[in-house]
Amino acid sequence: MHVRNENGSITLEAALVLPVFMLFIVFMASIIRISIAEIALNKSVNETSKIIATHVYPATILAEEASSLVSGKLSGLTLGEINLTDVEELVGTSMREFLDLDVSGANFLSDLGTSAISPIIKDKFAENMNADSGSIDNLTVEVEMPGSLNGGEDSYLGITASYDLDLIVPFVEKTITIKKQAYERLWVGGY
Repeated sequence: MHVRNENGSITLEAALVLPVFMLFIVFMASIIRISIAEIALNKSVNETSKIIATHVYPATILAEEASSLVSGKLSGLTLGEINLTDVEELVGTSMREFLDLDVSGANFLSDLGTSAISPIIKDKFAENMNADSGSIDNLTVEVEMPGSLNGGEDSYLGITASYDLDLIVPFVEKTITIKKQAYERLWVGGY
């Protein structure tokens, strides 16, 4: 048996290496895209919860002052000999209900819920993502409003946002849901 003394090497062709390398690059780009979306969502939810927690109490005090001012004006309203209470008895409903003038602190908090906070978070998320408005359509926001403003145990504002991110990777059609929560205690002044 005759053995040749040959040294050989294995050559990997570009047809084998290039697809694996490109798949790795696309995978890394997807990881970076997920990280950017997660950071943007976290920053948006945290900043919004802090801003709202610091500004709910002064806005509620302003709303309560406006309510007492409206109540004072409506209770002192008379037309000739007809008093406001006489009109309320005649109509069967109070003028505040008829004119829809309920501006109490609890009403202010309930109106400030998801409908008011969701656009703020979506704008901050789009700003942090440097994205167009089409990508923020996958963002959903849920808001837990506090039960009271007097500094009790239930005076926490909770914001939960989730973003559905579609992965753009060959042979993989997955949607990743990124969910962030922020709970912030309301700043309630001197209570």
